[in-house]
Amino acid sequence: MPRVILVLAALAVCAGLVFAAKTCPNCGVSNKDSNRFCKTCGEVLPEASSPQPTTPRVSGFVSVDGSVVRITSQPSGAAVSVDGRSRGKTPLQLTDLEPGRHSIELARSGYRSYSGEFRITGSFGSIVVTTDPVGAEVFLDGKSKGAAPEGGLSLANVPYGRRTITARLYGYKDAVQVVDLKSAGPIGVTCRLLYGKGWLVVKSDPPGAGLLVNDTSAGQTPLVAELEPARYGLKLMRRGYYDWIGDANVQYAESTIVRAVLYRLETRKLPLLLGAIVGIGGGAVSAVKGESEYGKYRDATTQADAERYHRSTAAWDTRRNIALAAGVALAGAWWILKW
Repeated sequence: MPRVILVLAALAVCAGLVFAAKTCPNCGVSNKDSNRFCKTCGEVLPEASSPQPTTPRVSGFVSVDGSVVRITSQPSGAAVSVDGRSRGKTPLQLTDLEPGRHSIELARSGYRSYSGEFRITGSFGSIVVTTDPVGAEVFLDGKSKGAAPEGGLSLANVPYGRRTITARLYGYKDAVQVVDLKSAGPIGVTCRLLYGKGWLVVKSDPPGAGLLVNDTSAGQTPLVAELEPARYGLKLMRRGYYDWIGDANVQYAESTIVRAVLYRLETRKLPLLLGAIVGIGGGAVSAVKGESEYGKYRDATTQADAERYHRSTAAWDTRRNIALAAGVALAGAWWILKW
């Protein structure tokens, strides 16, 4: 359509150039544009002026449905100002204007601006909002209207049009309803909120594994944990087994079950265990022998016997200390090391 308007304007300019005429200032007779003197009285004719092309105007269209204002233009893409405030470009829909008279201006490069007015009559209805569970806070188009009691929350003087109802309660996921209000109502709306958390159930084979959730200790398996909906990293650890690493996606009001199988480590700890047993056993035997020699030392009747039994007691005590130290060290290594 804009292209047609431009073509017609060009044709008008051409026609004006073709049919332009000079009017005699003395006798008022029209002469051809090529004449320098009047054909009737011979008066010198002025230069003919060519008609100037006119700039097309933007065509604007405004429709009002309750509180919903739809603005279009020809051509589209015109900048829209309502009550002196820029609101975007056509085609445009507005739902936040107050009832009453409003001014509008449409502007587009290469066109004359369009100015006009429209009126919102202020049609209102009512909505009754009930929530499940009861007591959720109700928002109308993002503005809090209070908590919904047992019988529901009544919202009066709600402008016609598409209205967004949001119910919000701690521990639950927001419930959102969109209502197209076209009558006085009241219109009933029920918002059911889903429980805001989920459950993570972790089982392991064998049980008793330590569980880390996002690198934080959460206890031992089997385990049930209540968590915010999200993806969590899991790590299971048990002595003598390889670590198990995985993840779980916890959903609203759902149980996410994770079953992990742990595999034994290849063990090389038997020599350590045997060494610990031998060391501790040898220490015990040395301790008994040392006590026996010490008894003989106390009962010695000669100086030579006393010295001999004293040396023997000291030797057995040394063997006892070395054997017990070795046995305890090997037992500690067997307990700490994973291989």
